[in-house]
Amino acid sequence: MMRRGLLRRLREFSMGFRGLISFLTIIPAGGKFEYAPRYFYLVPLIGLIEGLIAASPLLISKPIGAALSTALTYLINGFQHMDGFLDFGEALLTGRRGEEAVRVLKDPHRGSFALTLGLIDVLLVYSSLLSMGKETLITLPITEAAAAYVMFTTAYLGKPSEGGLGRLFIIEAKGNVKLTSSTLLYAAIIVAVPLLYHWGALIILITITVNALISELVALLTVKLSHSRLGFVNGDVLGFSFELSKVTLLTIYSALGYLLTVH
Repeated sequence: MMRRGLLRRLREFSMGFRGLISFLTIIPAGGKFEYAPRYFYLVPLIGLIEGLIAASPLLISKPIGAALSTALTYLINGFQHMDGFLDFGEALLTGRRGEEAVRVLKDPHRGSFALTLGLIDVLLVYSSLLSMGKETLITLPITEAAAAYVMFTTAYLGKPSEGGLGRLFIIEAKGNVKLTSSTLLYAAIIVAVPLLYHWGALIILITITVNALISELVALLTVKLSHSRLGFVNGDVLGFSFELSKVTLLTIYSALGYLLTVH
């Protein structure tokens, strides 16, 4: 009986994790979507996978590699996070609140605010990847893992909307055990990846500090803005938190890399 129960849980875990990959990325991992929200706390690992794939073009000539890598950061997740970034970003910039803000969020037609935000985001990601050296092979994977963790933390802190697929993930993100599990997984990633590339202890400490601060600030800020403008957190808000933390971290790493090179 115990063995049968263990096998059943392992099958469910496999179905759930693969379903999570299939839902959050364009990777055809299979699985079952109905199990995916239960394993949302594993999302930093999916962010790492996305980052490793997106970083691979950086091994070739820099301008083309940076352009391809930038494109992959959006393509690998099917533009889901960018879509949420544009929708919620436009709702924020219009200054609307309550039902009016929700109408802007759900409007399928994008305005000038959304287009400008998207352009700024792409330019910052591309210029950051272009300006960094070989350290980009490390900073991009841990940035994607961090952005995924911010998305989970936003779900953990946020009040779920009344409908939408995001509601399932936000509800399943509740619970200190899942938050602790996701945090430990995230911490392991941002320590292990630099160690594999033989970064020094000081640089790893700086990386951990920057990631921790930005992750906390972006999650708290996103939840506060979402609650005040919409009254809830939904899938678009989760995507916004992912994209905002990604572009912020890459910009900071680019600046730090420049300072280290100069000094």
